[in-house]
Amino acid sequence: MTEPQDHPARNHELPFFARIAAGVGHDIRNVFAIIDQYAGLMDDLLADAGGSSPADAAKWRSLCEKVSRQVKKGTEIMERFGRFAHAADEQTASFDLAALLENITALAQRHVAQAGCRLDCELPPESVPVRSNPFGLQYIVFAALDLFLGSPDKGEPIVMRLAAQGTAATLSITGGGDSTERESSDHRAQLSAVVNELNGNLKIVSGEGVLSLTLTIPVE
Repeated sequence: MTEPQDHPARNHELPFFARIAAGVGHDIRNVFAIIDQYAGLMDDLLADAGGSSPADAAKWRSLCEKVSRQVKKGTEIMERFGRFAHAADEQTASFDLAALLENITALAQRHVAQAGCRLDCELPPESVPVRSNPFGLQYIVFAALDLFLGSPDKGEPIVMRLAAQGTAATLSITGGGDSTERESSDHRAQLSAVVNELNGNLKIVSGEGVLSLTLTIPVE
């Protein structure tokens, strides 16, 4: 019986999943920690309130609005994480590439902010239907962003653009810096291995203080 071959791309997808999950878990803990603080303050106000006054009513309304905003934020984070996690259900599926990119870039914002960077996304308002590996595509986007997060130039934004024309969708990511360390052969090999599985094409250009990645995949 032939032993299954070790796939270089698969070796890096689980750590990618773990990093996203850890970030989401941290965000959720923050949300509910804030809710707990508000709840404690509401208990204190209830204990101290001998009677109701317009000022008391305004405080209660303000607290209730803050609690509602945090609950909404927590719900949105979990919905995004649910979509991310379910992308691993099938190796091949039909989906909207624009919606998938909007979701993974929102989940990646914590990592971008921690690196002192800024990510600007320009996604088309219309859907971009593709049939591919949704989890693999999310991995590519996150791994590509990693190339920019170590840039010493924090002033330049990372710009991501998606466009569809004819039978192909093109995703470009551009940012400042051209460090050779961030373009290590291992990292590029990891990206190329997944892109090849998706029947796509990846081009990386670096020079004159600019790093640019262009991913092209067929549309459905």
